[in-house]
Amino acid sequence: MPLSAAAQRFLAGPLLSEVDDAARLALSRVLTEENAPAETVLIAEGKSNDRLWFLIDGTAAIIRRDHDGDQPIARIEAPGIFGATSFFRSAPTPPTVSIRATSDVALLTLDHAAHDHLRKESPRAAEALALATVRVLAERFDILDQRLSEYMASYNADHPRSSEWAGFRARLFEEPNII
Repeated sequence: MPLSAAAQRFLAGPLLSEVDDAARLALSRVLTEENAPAETVLIAEGKSNDRLWFLIDGTAAIIRRDHDGDQPIARIEAPGIFGATSFFRSAPTPPTVSIRATSDVALLTLDHAAHDHLRKESPRAAEALALATVRVLAERFDILDQRLSEYMASYNADHPRSSEWAGFRARLFEEPNII
């Protein structure tokens, strides 16, 4: 089935800007296009996620459940990627957040079987997809680092939390096997 105009724009857009036409065609063959109305839970915290999700139109919220209920912690706007941290782990790990559509959304998804097929049939396309995902995760890591650094800067430099964060941050970037 041919992809919608929104899906074609996504595949030609900035997240996959380095993808050549052959790789783009290979991607279009393995991605599944879906639509969902606002308020749909796309990924449920603690429940298995076997797909990588590409938001091609609309917006979604990242939600974390705590003692006060569901707490929105970030917003995703198209074009965007989510589900990567649970999708790419070597052992299935349920997501630690939920993703809920905040508007009607258009999505492309990639399940593990389709990803395996893509890796065998078009390694260049699989690599481009992985690089796009890594770029998004790197941007999110930078935002997290900036926000935590700003938060910790609000404490005196000799405050235990401030020095604890500085020590952890140094270890994170200096020790290859911190986890």
